[in-house]
Amino acid sequence: MLADIPADYQAGIDAVAVEEDLVTYPALPGLLTMGECSTKEWPDGLAGTETRSQVVLYYGSFRALAEVDPAFDWEGEMWETLLHELLHHREAAASEADLELFDHAVEQDYLRRLGRPFDATFYRALPRDSDGVTRIESEIFLEAVVPARAHQAVFTWRDESYSVAIPPDGDPLFISVPNLAGGRLWVVVWRQRSWWARYFVGRGPEPRHAVRRALPRPA
Repeated sequence: MLADIPADYQAGIDAVAVEEDLVTYPALPGLLTMGECSTKEWPDGLAGTETRSQVVLYYGSFRALAEVDPAFDWEGEMWETLLHELLHHREAAASEADLELFDHAVEQDYLRRLGRPFDATFYRALPRDSDGVTRIESEIFLEAVVPARAHQAVFTWRDESYSVAIPPDGDPLFISVPNLAGGRLWVVVWRQRSWWARYFVGRGPEPRHAVRRALPRPA
């Protein structure tokens, strides 16, 4: 695989190693780590530094997934993992953090789906696409800001206006919309607060989840 990757994209990579271990994600024991990029700064001999990295692929993690999924695509997963870790190296060398932000968003969304504490603003770290939504793997997030006592949230999906019913208080609300985007759409509802309420009330209650069908609104 490395032979198929241009040398320029491997600049600064000292080694690509394969280890036998099965490795789980530190904060999420049920999530397997397929690979890692270990990055350090070294003197470059010109009074500066250069970014050097080692990429590790964990054979045990690949094998564990293959044992539970008969259709597991070894080669496809290896390509995805290898390119992901190489991109981590290139971003580190360029002092960028787009991929780290994406990984953080994926982690927080995974915690959300497990029912564990999570950062409710995780999707804001990623840019919106041309539809005005944020896509994280197979899920789609859009945001709706509503008055403090609103009973519905209005949003736009693919140039059409919709509304979903919401409880009269509390936020943020993660509303799953089963009748749009194949059930992959989440409307994240936040309530407007005056500056003094934001200052004195502080952080609100834990995020809540609900399932609501979206109703089309008149043009």
